[in-house]
Amino acid sequence: LPPHAMAYNFATQGYRSFIKDTPGIDTDALRAETIKRIEAFDPRAWYDVPMETILSGDVLRSDADGSAVTVDAFGKENGRQVLAAPGSVDRVIAHVKSFQVGDVDQRAKVRSIEEVFFKGPLAAEIVAHQALDFHKQDGITEIEESVQALLVERQLNDALIADEQAGKVAIGRQAAFVGCVSNFTNFLDLCRKILRNMELGVPVVVLSRSNTTQHMYRYVVRLLDLMRERGVPLGLCTYCSCSIAEQRRLLAACEGSPMYFTGSREVASRIKEVAPKLMASTGGPNTMVVAPGCFSSEVAAAARMSNLIEHKGQCTALRHLVLPGASEASVTSMYAGASRVSGVDESLRKKEFSAQLKGLAKPIAPGYSVLDLGGAAEVAVRHCGEHPPAEIDEQWREAYLDVTAPKSLDPAFLGELTAWLNREQPISLALNCDFALARELFENTSLVVYTVGRLDQHKPALTAQARPQDGECFGEFPPRRQLEAVTAFPVIIPSSTPGYNTAYTPSFLRGHGTVPVQQWGLPSGLEACQELLGLCTGGEQRGYCRVLLDYLMDATRGPHRGVGSRTALFGLQRPPLRGGVCCLRLERSASLQEAAQYILPFAATTAKEQLVISADPSCALSIPGFSVVSESKEAFAASEPGYWSVVSLPRAQAVAAATPEFPLAAHFVSKLFAMGHIKSTLTDDAAFVDAFASSPKWLKMGGQAA
Repeated sequence: LPPHAMAYNFATQGYRSFIKDTPGIDTDALRAETIKRIEAFDPRAWYDVPMETILSGDVLRSDADGSAVTVDAFGKENGRQVLAAPGSVDRVIAHVKSFQVGDVDQRAKVRSIEEVFFKGPLAAEIVAHQALDFHKQDGITEIEESVQALLVERQLNDALIADEQAGKVAIGRQAAFVGCVSNFTNFLDLCRKILRNMELGVPVVVLSRSNTTQHMYRYVVRLLDLMRERGVPLGLCTYCSCSIAEQRRLLAACEGSPMYFTGSREVASRIKEVAPKLMASTGGPNTMVVAPGCFSSEVAAAARMSNLIEHKGQCTALRHLVLPGASEASVTSMYAGASRVSGVDESLRKKEFSAQLKGLAKPIAPGYSVLDLGGAAEVAVRHCGEHPPAEIDEQWREAYLDVTAPKSLDPAFLGELTAWLNREQPISLALNCDFALARELFENTSLVVYTVGRLDQHKPALTAQARPQDGECFGEFPPRRQLEAVTAFPVIIPSSTPGYNTAYTPSFLRGHGTVPVQQWGLPSGLEACQELLGLCTGGEQRGYCRVLLDYLMDATRGPHRGVGSRTALFGLQRPPLRGGVCCLRLERSASLQEAAQYILPFAATTAKEQLVISADPSCALSIPGFSVVSESKEAFAASEPGYWSVVSLPRAQAVAAATPEFPLAAHFVSKLFAMGHIKSTLTDDAAFVDAFASSPKWLKMGGQAA
């Protein structure tokens, strides 16, 4: 394959080539203009021009429409919304099922629109609207990081459509539904989910929210105006303002359409009931570990900022602190520098993005007590004793913190903590400790974001530190055992959003699989892989197995070095080295051809010993290179909770409907292995690289390449 083959696949050499230093923006000018927009905003504007459903650039109205008031992030009324009648939703359904764009390559026009949003006059407007609706304190940084990250993801899309034009892949062009997130919507939704889909000819349908929904509607209106100016087909973008019940009916009627959503696991699981092709990014209780003797004033400030960032409205905000010997006094001292501002305009002026905007909502959740901070701020704390909490609720936009205070970070506690981290699956783990302890936690968990503080250099780790465009690859993954109930694939950033609904073409796979195995370039010592390929009698399946091996041979050359002000390592990783046993369960009617695709990535890599194959007793199976445990459904059910992840074949109908038959290699592999980054807070940290690049956690090819 050419050097940049599969560049849209995570951690390949081509993917790494797209991550480079990128210019920033004039943040001071953007800040000043944003403040002007906030000051000039008329609170009646979102009442006078309410949210409505827009189809092909036209507002849909009906005498049967409903009406509702909208609310901001703190439940305060801030506008009006017209709820589309069922007849209008039927028109959206008909559009989704029938619309096809003539020219699928809309990159030039869509990117010119994107420049207006992120570098032009609309940047201040979308930041101001987000601040007014969500009360976001630092939308400036989001715009700057969007300008940098979109350069990476444009290149990923370029590589994807080039392979489509070459006949290797087919991008699914069923309309993509977008469930907007309240925070970071300008990047995650407008940039990643809407524009990246539209530029490759994928129509999008943006859905209204139950709160903080005004600012997304306003940028969709602006987007449609710009599409009209630049000749982009208006059918590529629809806004549907309707009730949750009508949204569910809409999604259920549009079978085959993907949906992109960022939010809670609970909501994602409900969406997936009606939208099997859901790509969901879902958060967990971000955690900071502080070793004994390391709780300096600098670390305390890092913990405070991590907890209160964006009024605890950032997905990487700290929720759980592990602090040996913690007392109420030590936790109270952590918030000594906490402050409160009168509103987001004051935050923007002061460049203060971890100040509280209001007090805690009452009543306080059971088990928590409010720290007395002299009126500067309010924080609800639960002291969990020596063990991590059995259950934990995020308490979004409320300053809540759970504190675990073991006597020491001994092996017994670390075993308990790693099991908890793998069960709860935070997005981010901040490690203010030495390299040995940090490596122990890195190797035995499967998070996406790890940050190692360099306390000797006065650079503590925060949970809220990740710049995907620098190689600090980011993702909000559910626990592996919940994966298929929550999302079709884990979503990693940077990535090509249309790539999640892309498949290899049958003709490409058949041709790719006809080449003799001896010419595939496999490392010696992987005879088991060649025997497994004997199970693949179909040309497409054999070709897909080769694609998976091509990908693994490329992507396991890491870890890759990131760029930017911190020292990051990113790449594919093994499941947790301790407790990370994976199970492939084969029921009576399982296909060995399909099973080979799941076994092959283990057989070819250093994760081989972490796979257990469980088979129904009626299956007389021999899997080259693996032992097969013959056990009944009941026996398997009893052992299932002990596995890090489980894949069952044949796949349930809902699971099979959620993904293409032959998805992009990185997405298939992402359901089996861990991925993400670990970084030091220092620039060019050679000691960090020496300590972590050699970790056996990084996935490598097996055989003599291991």
